[in-house]
Amino acid sequence: MEFEMFSCGGCRTCEMACSFKHAGEFIPSISSIRILDKKSNLGFIVSLVEESDGQNMACDGCKEIEVPLCVQYCEKSEDLKHILKELMKISKKIERQETNP
Repeated sequence: MEFEMFSCGGCRTCEMACSFKHAGEFIPSISSIRILDKKSNLGFIVSLVEESDGQNMACDGCKEIEVPLCVQYCEKSEDLKHILKELMKISKKIERQETNP
């Protein structure tokens, strides 16, 4: 799922933090979060993995800790926190639909 994050500076520290959380190493290619360059103009898109695909784990909002690692290390943490909340809301709606068809 992709979200525009106008405040993102593209440092990709969130990708490093996420990969460290999942693998104990800094391997951004396995991260649940990706920062993508916008194609049409300046800025960045935050892409969150919704389903594990063998290489990337699905973003679960770091449920087991109070503040997700990507948020802890983001300079624009309030904006990223808002994006994660949106993803979690959408994920819960999908879960409910799947269990109550």
